[in-house]
Amino acid sequence: MEMSNLYDYLLHYNHHDGLWSAIPRDKVNDYWNDRKTKGVLKSKDIKTLIELITRGKEFIKKIK
Repeated sequence: MEMSNLYDYLLHYNHHDGLWSAIPRDKVNDYWNDRKTKGVLKSKDIKTLIELITRGKEFIKKIK
């Protein structure tokens, strides 16, 4: 697992829907304009997002 991959994401918690979002840095502006932006990972548990991100982009592509 590569913890430095976390630098490529902004983590955001939305208390209205109870979800954490992991937003790729290159999609941050798009996310603030449209919460349904493609490429944003969502989970109720931040630990799940951290685990996915640390496994790398190739792993994330496989689960989509």
